[in-house]
Amino acid sequence: MTVYSCSHVPQRLGRTLCNPLLLLYISLLLLLTWLPQTQSRDVKPVKEKYLPDYTVYHNLTQVGAHIQELAQKFPAYLRLDTSYRSRKGRPQYVLRVSNFSGSYSIQHSTEVGVTPVKARILLAYGEHAREFFPVESMFHLLLNLTGGLTATEGSHSRAYTSEILSKIDLFIVGIVNPDGRHHVEQTKNYCWRGTSTGVDLNRNFDWQFGGPGSSGDPEDEEYRGSAAFSEPECLVLTDLVTKFQFDAFLSLHSGTRDIYLPFSDSQSKHEQRKPKNLADQMRLAKLLSDAMVPEFQHGIGYELNQYTADGTSFDYMAGVKELPFSLAVEMWGDRDSPSKRCFDLFNPPNKDLQTALDEVQPLYETLFSYLSYWKERQARSPFGVIEEPSMSFMYFCLSMTVLFVVFVCMHRHLPSSLRAFPKRRVISINRLWMMWRD
Repeated sequence: MTVYSCSHVPQRLGRTLCNPLLLLYISLLLLLTWLPQTQSRDVKPVKEKYLPDYTVYHNLTQVGAHIQELAQKFPAYLRLDTSYRSRKGRPQYVLRVSNFSGSYSIQHSTEVGVTPVKARILLAYGEHAREFFPVESMFHLLLNLTGGLTATEGSHSRAYTSEILSKIDLFIVGIVNPDGRHHVEQTKNYCWRGTSTGVDLNRNFDWQFGGPGSSGDPEDEEYRGSAAFSEPECLVLTDLVTKFQFDAFLSLHSGTRDIYLPFSDSQSKHEQRKPKNLADQMRLAKLLSDAMVPEFQHGIGYELNQYTADGTSFDYMAGVKELPFSLAVEMWGDRDSPSKRCFDLFNPPNKDLQTALDEVQPLYETLFSYLSYWKERQARSPFGVIEEPSMSFMYFCLSMTVLFVVFVCMHRHLPSSLRAFPKRRVISINRLWMMWRD
């Protein structure tokens, strides 16, 4: 095997190609070409295009105050749990939305004498500190739901609230990462993604933890932490799914307009692993996408993304807890670009916030509608989760039917020896008697 070096190159060409500065320049170009594909950046502040106006957006104090105000105003339908806390003791605000009392004048759309079957859903907001928009969408959802409680009889708002309360048992984690949000507000670093210790909670869950779709560098925005579940903020989600049997989990984010199905991790990409209940999950993702204008992209995480993500909450819910539905939804944004800073990458301008919130409301309505329908189907089935027949199975059945019809049609034309039921000679009793006498 011949080994080539700069000594094998003609002298003039060698001086050009083997110039250390040129080689360094080429190496830097290759490095810069590779870096954008990693989808990772440091967490240092940058000069922002615009900042949040806290008369429009909620700051952390306002988040807590508004959630508590709603829970106090509608105790028959909202229950607040502040026992789950961050590393620094800040509440994560677990809100349960359901019909806790029949005394309120909301008529439930269910058959007389039949206990309503409710789909139990867990929504997680604020995992990433810099993503304000998902938390704002939570308040938009809550205001739409509670608005129907005082709306006039027969109005769309009242009918919507009645439908949700009768068919959905909704759990909301208002802000999973309050310490990170506090850090953003205090430092004005709107690039900050992690917890108070810089850990990306969405790389800290015990599903393929430590894989290449995360970072061991504390200065990296995808820093996974020292171990799976090293961050106490994860407990609220793992504890809730242990205590309650959820049908669906959604991790809400911003930065793009995408709906991710499990899995997104490196090992799953290598194995081409697919989640259970894939057909129904894909159907839900398609409906959610179609409800949005413009349509969201949707698909399995490692297929939709150019990069993998190891240790995510929604992969954990699908792979370890085996929830029937587990999605990560990016609710707003148009992806990264050189012109983007940080706050504008994940959050709309103050003047556009209300419009953006109105635009994502159909996502919630479609989610609740489909899952209530799905849950009712499960209740009617004695065998649990219903998987509709795959197309390959249907084609197999059709092929077998065609072959059977052809066989029946051709059967009588086959030689007697090849027939499944050869033609038999029928002999009468008289004939047998004559044969015996002879």
